[in-house]
Amino acid sequence: MTVHHGGVAPGPDSLYDVFLCYTWADGKEWADDMCTALRAKGLDVFQDDLSVPEWDEYEMLPSVKAALLGSRVLVPLLTPCFDDSDHCWSELHLALSCAKALGETEMRRVSPLTWKVPPKKVRPKALKKRKLIREGRSVAELADHVVRVVGDVREADDRRFGAAVTDRPSWLVDDLLGDSGFVGRRKELWALHDALREPGGTADSGAPVVSVRGLGGSGKSTLCKQYGRWAAQDHPGGVFVVELSGSDPLGRHDSGAVQAAFHTALRRIAARLSLPEHTESSAELRLAVGRRLEELPPYLWIVDDLPTSVSLREHPYLLAPGPKGRTLVTTRGSVHGTSRTEIRLSGLGPRPGLRLLTARREPAREDIDERNAARDIVADLRGHPLALRITAGLTTTQGFTGYRSLLADLREDARPALELAEHLRHDLPAETARPLSGVLLRAFDALPAPAVRLLTAASVLAAAPVPHDLLTAVLPGADGADGADDDPHAAATAVTEGVRALDGRGLVEETQDVSGATYLVHALVARAARVLLRDGTRRQASHRAVRALADLLDRTGTDAASRLRTLGLLAHVQAAANLAASEGWGVDHGQWSLVARSGQLRSELGDSAGAVDDFRALYASCRDSPLCDPYTTLCALVGLGAVLQENGALTQARELQEQAVEELDALHGRDRFDRPHPDTLWAMNNLANTHQALGDHRTARALLRETCHGWHGRHGPSARETLTALNNLAIAVGRGPGRYAAPTALRIATFAHERWTNTAGPDARGTVDSLFSIGANHLRIGDTAAALTAFEEVWRRRRAHLGDDHPDTLDARENIITARRRTDS
Repeated sequence: MTVHHGGVAPGPDSLYDVFLCYTWADGKEWADDMCTALRAKGLDVFQDDLSVPEWDEYEMLPSVKAALLGSRVLVPLLTPCFDDSDHCWSELHLALSCAKALGETEMRRVSPLTWKVPPKKVRPKALKKRKLIREGRSVAELADHVVRVVGDVREADDRRFGAAVTDRPSWLVDDLLGDSGFVGRRKELWALHDALREPGGTADSGAPVVSVRGLGGSGKSTLCKQYGRWAAQDHPGGVFVVELSGSDPLGRHDSGAVQAAFHTALRRIAARLSLPEHTESSAELRLAVGRRLEELPPYLWIVDDLPTSVSLREHPYLLAPGPKGRTLVTTRGSVHGTSRTEIRLSGLGPRPGLRLLTARREPAREDIDERNAARDIVADLRGHPLALRITAGLTTTQGFTGYRSLLADLREDARPALELAEHLRHDLPAETARPLSGVLLRAFDALPAPAVRLLTAASVLAAAPVPHDLLTAVLPGADGADGADDDPHAAATAVTEGVRALDGRGLVEETQDVSGATYLVHALVARAARVLLRDGTRRQASHRAVRALADLLDRTGTDAASRLRTLGLLAHVQAAANLAASEGWGVDHGQWSLVARSGQLRSELGDSAGAVDDFRALYASCRDSPLCDPYTTLCALVGLGAVLQENGALTQARELQEQAVEELDALHGRDRFDRPHPDTLWAMNNLANTHQALGDHRTARALLRETCHGWHGRHGPSARETLTALNNLAIAVGRGPGRYAAPTALRIATFAHERWTNTAGPDARGTVDSLFSIGANHLRIGDTAAALTAFEEVWRRRRAHLGDDHPDTLDARENIITARRRTDS
């Protein structure tokens, strides 16, 4: 747990038994009396005699912080005004955090005394068990209580607060963005901490679920990830982040898109848990992740940026996959019915807001007008964290002359800012959108050319981490021409300069993943870029993005790191192809081919929901575009039907596949022997598989017989297409009714196996599949010995080529067990 960051180590003159924490507004006299009484009893007591105005905007004076870290016990005097004091909360938060880091479970190092504060208003809840009410007790009695507390602490653990751990925790499994510039939000951190341990704040499953709700840019993700760092000891199993990008204006936010994003996040988590590499479905992968996490201590599961249109009731798989997981959900909407505790984020308070605004350039302490102007900027921006962070970046520009001039500039009624505010009103209320628009407009105007080019490139991609090489490839040329900067060194230099400028203005965050450096632009910044950077350069960047993604996807490997990298690239496909939120540029074959390739890769990676999402968008774009020819549209339709069948949407898949077969047959026609075109034959094969999955084996057999006849006539009896159709026909016939079904299927499978062995070898997938069909039909006719022999051979071959843990290998093992049981019985 990170509780303080260097620079203030307690010295021999800063060692105390008791640190009194109080507010001057209504606790000064009580603090004076307590200090006198405690010193009279022989305790070393620190009482800060500086009034709050003298503290000004400082988080905590160095001398005060040193005294607190050098103390054994903190005694907060909880009065009605205590909760409104930022400074009191600074001291309380530091003491409680140190106590947690020192292994305190009962927080005895923090011993609150209350006066005129009802129990329900005592927070954090950890203080309720330790509090002593002042009413009815003398100062001497209260002092005796504190003396006993100090004695207990000395006897149990004589360390002081400053002995708390300060190293970065080693349990992090994700590089959590959002740590830079985190200020304030102490009450919210403790509210999260309390809610995740509150029995009443749990889901029906009994696992804690807490939601954090707020406007875009209010710091929801930053707060939750900061909580993950701060509460490291409470989650020794780790922190796992499921990024859903629900606020991405170029993203799709329906159920399929959410499932696709979840699958990508789950793959990353599985890799970090060192789970075996397979292409399981999302459900199987979630079970595998859940089983592994149950072997670990309690963990934190953050579902970040849940779309407002998505209900956790309908998507319960998004929650932590086991009772040891505590789930935090961030969203702009509400998750009523699942999360029983909702924490709403508003703007930052005046002091933390001022700290964030002046983080890069602090006004002179003696210049009251400058400091007041900075306070007015915080008020005008309504304490909005993203707006304050970007405004802080404006103070680093060469044209910055002071906070007074910046305030006047931001208050200017600029028409472009009002136009941008209209575009942001989808995400923000008008009173927040208007000042943020003014900040964004000025931030963009002050950017150097490399930063503008970089932001242009990022604006045609999704609001997800962008790999360095993708961003470099998409970067427009210096003169705006497509391909102007094909020199790799020049492009890399431009990215470095652009990132440095954007990071300095608070417009981008940089992190690392399996592909190296990645960059993340906030969804609101990306939306503004699409409005303010409307020129041909963005269209050129979109074309470059399509080519770059196609090239990078073609060069991905099959190892675990490459698969994760592929999933990261796939997140940008629909945005780059201009399908997610069309900008009127038109869509061409390069974009359609990219999305089709994306759907195929997702299907191969087990992300069937993502494949459906890609092919659905592809088919809709092809169908609606006057530029798309009928053949390309039908190819998209065939792909959509196939992935729907794979995803279990059988009825919908059958309807689309029937349409595809009919229209392909009409488009291509037949040869002089009345054999369908190869494209039609593949579509018929897919339709037969769907009928079979629906239990309509008669229709499936009829389609497969016609398919076999067609491939045999066009390519011969030993062609792979013919043999694949024979394998499918053997399965369909074997599942049919009647006493002759299994013997007939066995003859077909045996013939197919011989052909497969001769043409492709004994280890080809088709050969092994036909051998499995032989075993299955032997089992149906009661020849368990022959079935067992076939199944054992299938298992040996799959084990040798796929590994012990591959689903196909495990299925083969199950078949062996079934055959042995039949033999024994």
